[in-house]
Amino acid sequence: MPRSPHTPDLIRVSALHGYIEIIESKLINPDALLSRVGLDRKQLQEPNNFIQYQQLIELLEITAKELDLPYFGLELGRWQSLNILGSVGYLMGNCDSLEMALKNLTKYYHVHQNSADLLLEIGQDYVKLSFLVRSKLKVSVYHGADLALSVGVNLLKQLTDDQIKLHRLELPHSANTNTSVYRQALGQVPVFNCPHTALIFDRKYLKLPIKNSDKQLFSILSQQLGHLNDSKRENISDHVEVLIKQYLLHEQFGVNLIAEKLSMSSRSLQRHLTQQGTTFRELVDDIRCNLAHQYLTESSLSLSNISDILSFSNYSEFTRAFKRWYGVPPKDYRKSLLHNGVKS
Repeated sequence: MPRSPHTPDLIRVSALHGYIEIIESKLINPDALLSRVGLDRKQLQEPNNFIQYQQLIELLEITAKELDLPYFGLELGRWQSLNILGSVGYLMGNCDSLEMALKNLTKYYHVHQNSADLLLEIGQDYVKLSFLVRSKLKVSVYHGADLALSVGVNLLKQLTDDQIKLHRLELPHSANTNTSVYRQALGQVPVFNCPHTALIFDRKYLKLPIKNSDKQLFSILSQQLGHLNDSKRENISDHVEVLIKQYLLHEQFGVNLIAEKLSMSSRSLQRHLTQQGTTFRELVDDIRCNLAHQYLTESSLSLSNISDILSFSNYSEFTRAFKRWYGVPPKDYRKSLLHNGVKS
């Protein structure tokens, strides 16, 4: 089963910017909804407050269900811009180019949220920005994924003054009945049942300048955030987890590949992980365990497809691992979810 996190999974309360306004616009008092996850509107008034990521996800799910708003994450995301990222957002807005802004976003994203990672992959023709949830949540991330994608689209449009054209959007959950809502909110219908939430666009857009950027302000903010980053002690296992999620489908996936990405030998990587009380095999097992639950709960992928995405050599190996994690085969687990009315 998954390891217990060493630190609370936190996110700045600014991630709920617009929540009160949306709920009140529907002539509903938001206080009762907030109280169900241990929050109140006073906490939401100070954007630099932190709340647990679990609370945010639970609030999205409860709100969507209670108010019959199947696309609540999308709606909330449309209220949000660079401002929700605080100093990181200001830094991005004063970069020379979109490429510099995104590189700084991925570098300092932990200042806004330590429960997820942003990965920037720059290929020969396309760029992929992925949102990877690091925490082990006990509830669906359906609306959280919609929120992250909606915010990502808004940020890219704001940074480029709406000049960017997105090639492809990806979501890890299955499609709802009315996918046209996504086109209205995002400009296109995403591809569903993907490994992660992601935005893909042509590499040429990285060169787009950020209008009205201030080099002096950038220098000041960069220095301040640099001190924050230097003081942040992050276990190497955190980096390894991110890379495992990123390269799980790679044909050469294994400890040697991950060690190469960290510019160290596999023996050195294993030694560092041992010092932190874990192993590469245990990290891979934990990640597969959590992703298997997520895909079975929120996607309509076939069991064989899930086995392939998790890089098992065959379906029998996946079944054995799943029975070890959850006590039943994946087929029976999915049946129990459907019987209990859980979305899949």
